[in-house]
Amino acid sequence: MKLLWIALLVYFFDIAQQTNVNSCSDGSTTPEVQFYLTSGEVCDEQPCIVVPGGDIYMHVFFKSPGYLENIKPDMKASSLGVSLDYPLFQDNACDGIINTVCPLVKNETVEYYYKMSLLDVFPEVTVTLTFTIIDEDTSTNVVCFIVDIKIKRP
Repeated sequence: MKLLWIALLVYFFDIAQQTNVNSCSDGSTTPEVQFYLTSGEVCDEQPCIVVPGGDIYMHVFFKSPGYLENIKPDMKASSLGVSLDYPLFQDNACDGIINTVCPLVKNETVEYYYKMSLLDVFPEVTVTLTFTIIDEDTSTNVVCFIVDIKIKRP
């Protein structure tokens, strides 16, 4: 219920505001993205300033490029020359879709929502996040974007 309330709030009040994200080099679709910070504001310019111990809400809008039944979210975090898988604790991207259900059909409008909690132990550093939704049946990226965040203590 809380997820539905947040989705409706996002839709009615901030549909025009987006986060400026970068495209991935693999040629996959770059979606429209809204990063909501702990304060409830949409980060519109990179790097997005995030506070350790806070939450980041990610709202991703895209059109399905074809029939999609098995899709998986993936995130990589890179900083100081090191790149690691960032655990999302969600194996099926269909679980984060808030406006329709899987399987998706070609040209279907999709809204994907995910809440990430940033542990309080992170140091102040700039991190590049690469987010993808992968079609597990073809091992190709459905959507991909890159965004920089700056972890900063209050």
